[in-house]
Amino acid sequence: MDTPAGDGEDGYAAAIGALMRAWARVRAALRDIPDPQRRFDRATELGDLTRKLESQSVEERASAAVAIKDAESLSLTALGERISMTKQAAGRLTGRTRREEQ
Repeated sequence: MDTPAGDGEDGYAAAIGALMRAWARVRAALRDIPDPQRRFDRATELGDLTRKLESQSVEERASAAVAIKDAESLSLTALGERISMTKQAAGRLTGRTRREEQ
């Protein structure tokens, strides 16, 4: 989710608040759809969207992990300890970003 430049942590917190309010509205609107088939179809679309958002979140985590590793010149073992992952999981996470950069 993009926030205006310079918002930093304050922008993040405000954006998360807005997202949670929007999520509540979407769920309420979904429950208000009277036709069960239509509600099912919309819920399926919503599931597809949430998986896309989750994937983008993983990309952000991977990018941040690479930034930590590079900024602090950490080994994969040290990075894994820093972000509470195994060395192998940290390698998979950072490898994902490295592959996307190429």
